Amino acid sequence: MEETAVKTIESSPVKKRIVLIDNLRGLAIIYMVFFHFVYDMAYLLETEWGRNAYAFHSQIVIFDTASFILLAGVSSAFSRSNVKRGGRLLAIGILFTLVTAFVFPGQAIYFGILQLLGSCMVLYGAFEERLRKCPAVVMLPVCAAVFALTYHIQRGYIGFGGLFQVDLPPELLQNNQLYPYGILKGGFASVDYEPLLPWFFLYFGGTYIGGFLVKRRDRLPGWCYADPLPPLSLLGQHSLLIYILHQPIILAVVYLIKAIMEFV
Repeated sequence: MEETAVKTIESSPVKKRIVLIDNLRGLAIIYMVFFHFVYDMAYLLETEWGRNAYAFHSQIVIFDTASFILLAGVSSAFSRSNVKRGGRLLAIGILFTLVTAFVFPGQAIYFGILQLLGSCMVLYGAFEERLRKCPAVVMLPVCAAVFALTYHIQRGYIGFGGLFQVDLPPELLQNNQLYPYGILKGGFASVDYEPLLPWFFLYFGGTYIGGFLVKRRDRLPGWCYADPLPPLSLLGQHSLLIYILHQPIILAVVYLIKAIMEFV
């Protein structure tokens, strides 16, 4: 019996890690950390170069945010515990809201990217078995279409601007209680705000891309498994942890610089 067990273990295939996903996540988190550092230098230290850098990067950071959310969806297809992972992220995101609202009342975080990803993981994990039965060839275009339709929901409408536009019912815009869904009355402020609409559908589309990769994880081109920069892939493997820790560290560094500048 022992010999049979050993043979079974030895003959079981070892799943290859798709390092390309780690590398892409690593690039996304590096840029995100840089952008938040620029923001702090612009609005906490009030440096001229910080304001100039923020003005430039604020126009392109949306692509990094989209990449981060899409890759989170891809990675969720490889996880067996999306509800647990999502629950932890959601709890940490809520803690961030409480802490920032108390310490930085004017710069609090309401439904930032951690709460978004936590909510997406919980929703996906709860219905994962049923969703996997839906063909990707159908669901990917649906996700792309709904993402595009709801992209401007914060402006009070769905559609494509001048091409096709439907204003939201006034009853939905009476207050900001629907802010997790991107439905806002006005006067809402959050330093990091990524609502479920439209971003859930980008994440959701990523899960179908991830499902495609899961089925072919041992039959992809060789460059998908290559690891030319191990430090970059390491950052990608721990991107969510880095996101959780980086802002408090940056804030500590920025306030230290500010104290030194005031002392000098």
